[in-house]
Amino acid sequence: MSHIALLPSSGMGHLTPFLRLAALLTVHNLKITIITPYPTLSLAESQVLFHFFSTFPQIRQEKLHLLPLDNFSGNSEEDPFYCHIEVIRRSSHLLSSLLSSLSPPLAALITDMSLTASVVPITKALNIPNYIFFTSSAQMLTLFISFHTKANANSYEMDALQIPTLEPIPKSWIPPPLLQDSNNLLKTYITENGKEMTKSDGILVNTLESIEEESLAALNGGKVILGLPSVTAIGLLPPCFNKCQSLAWLDTQPIGSVLYVSFGSRTAMSREQLKELGDGLMRSGYRFLWVIKDKKVDREDDKDLEDVIGNELT
Repeated sequence: MSHIALLPSSGMGHLTPFLRLAALLTVHNLKITIITPYPTLSLAESQVLFHFFSTFPQIRQEKLHLLPLDNFSGNSEEDPFYCHIEVIRRSSHLLSSLLSSLSPPLAALITDMSLTASVVPITKALNIPNYIFFTSSAQMLTLFISFHTKANANSYEMDALQIPTLEPIPKSWIPPPLLQDSNNLLKTYITENGKEMTKSDGILVNTLESIEEESLAALNGGKVILGLPSVTAIGLLPPCFNKCQSLAWLDTQPIGSVLYVSFGSRTAMSREQLKELGDGLMRSGYRFLWVIKDKKVDREDDKDLEDVIGNELT
């Protein structure tokens, strides 16, 4: 039985696809190990991991115990998501002994895209095939692997970012840290990992070929960057838990009658914006399913829902 290990990074947007992939792999007569960085970034991650391993006892968990980094220069204003990735990156050398100790020996490691530059050299030294799981779209992968070719240009003076096979990206769409002349955690994260993806054994993308056929063809045809390994669409990954109450409600609604509203776990809106959006949804007259994020990304929401949007919408 072949042994596959998966190494997710921080953030629910990265962890959830990894858990879904692991659950899917169990039906293919594979031994599966998930290596989880510890401690986790948030309580939500800890809770979903506990639920997952209780649901799938056949999947083994190994913890990568992160080192205390007393000399870390990150400050309280830095995005906690990127700070935690940096902590994982600086602890990644501990993977060598962990990977070597797994039994039976690994047939492959599937690594989160944010850890590419740190982990690929380790698996190369251990002669373990390393596949990168890109948890976003193929178009985002195009930007991700190309950005390092633009990072040293005077990007802060550009009106738009020119990326092969993509429409010009207006400067207003680009996160401000990427436009800075100096390095920061986000800019370093994208440039270093995007550059090193050519050294992996393959890239798995959380998308469907039917909706991103052109982007996938461009990536595999060498039109974006030369030397890229095979890029394979593996989405959409099925849920690994039973349906939640909201999805059960959704199944009872007429087809095409519900608006889905979500700005993702990486976007926190002000209370004023949330109330304006809620008022607009109510006035629209449509049924809607709204996912709300109230606090700064990857920090816990400690307020009840009615405190955020009022009683009328809860």
